[in-house]
Amino acid sequence: MLGTLLARNGAAGAAALSTASDAQQFFEALYSEEQYNIVVIDDRPRWADWHAVAAASRKYRPYALVVLLVSVEHTVEQCEHLLGDDVAAVYPRNSAGMLALARLLATLSSQQRHFSLRRDATAVEVDAEEVVREEREKLIYAVSHDLQDPLQLARRYAGILTDDYENALGDDGTKVLDHLQFNLNRTQEMLDELLDYSRLQSARPEKTPVDMNELLSEVVSLYRLTLDEIGGSVTQQHALPTLVVDRRQMLRVMQNLIGNAIKFRSERPLQVTVRAQKVRNEWRIGVKDNGIGIADDDTKRIFGMFERAGGADEHPGTGMGLAICKRIIANHGGKIWVRSSPGSGSVFIFSIPQTDDAASSPPHD
Repeated sequence: MLGTLLARNGAAGAAALSTASDAQQFFEALYSEEQYNIVVIDDRPRWADWHAVAAASRKYRPYALVVLLVSVEHTVEQCEHLLGDDVAAVYPRNSAGMLALARLLATLSSQQRHFSLRRDATAVEVDAEEVVREEREKLIYAVSHDLQDPLQLARRYAGILTDDYENALGDDGTKVLDHLQFNLNRTQEMLDELLDYSRLQSARPEKTPVDMNELLSEVVSLYRLTLDEIGGSVTQQHALPTLVVDRRQMLRVMQNLIGNAIKFRSERPLQVTVRAQKVRNEWRIGVKDNGIGIADDDTKRIFGMFERAGGADEHPGTGMGLAICKRIIANHGGKIWVRSSPGSGSVFIFSIPQTDDAASSPPHD
């Protein structure tokens, strides 16, 4: 009857109805993942007392509107008495009551886009994903922060063993102790990177106009000694733009990308080329090297936390550098990706959205 009345009100497709005629069906629906906006209860079910049904509905469906259908013999005063914490509305179990209930559903359906008595799968998935993301961020921060003290204590004890008992341990014991200290130091580096990554997740970029030419020169100066030792070079294909970004964070991105090019260089003399290109409303900056390259299967995985490309285990690092780059670029509303193949080098590209008046183009050569 309710379905027929909804059709007459033009709301048949906006509300999905389901019924439960016994306790098992009712509680299965109550505990399910279906999102019921309204629960309509008959005051004389054979399988349970309606007070218990209403209380269970309010407990497990706190955001649903609980409606009670009652016998027509009830007076207005009696219906008002039935209202309370568990029941939000009372309608007589007759044609007039069903018409009024159908009008209520039709009104709600017109006020809510895609109104349904069933679960909105998309909304639930988005909410669940947001909850998982927040919980993951809290967990990352808690792990990286709370493990600092016990780790530093272990490193201190390892140092005491090295200073006071190295001679007594012998060669084998010294090797074991050296291995222990190496892994403790590596764990400390990983925790530091993890804590930094966690802070970046909630940090808003402090944006100012940044000359990317000057920023690149600063990064190259940091690696000048290493570049001179290996005979490497970092050049610009053309002048870079001035972008409105967080200078400290962008410095870290460029430092990580050029540092990776140095770390994963091939036997050829290292050549790194930096260029920029305006694409619609964003600037794209590419860092190209002639290093060992990356396999196709690793091109997406390497941007995850503690993920490293195949063959990278012999090189120092925690596997957090590119994850931090991705987080920084995401904080600026952009994306980062890589094009590469083994033995042919890599080009890392990141995009930074900029309004026409926020960034300036580089001067023409």
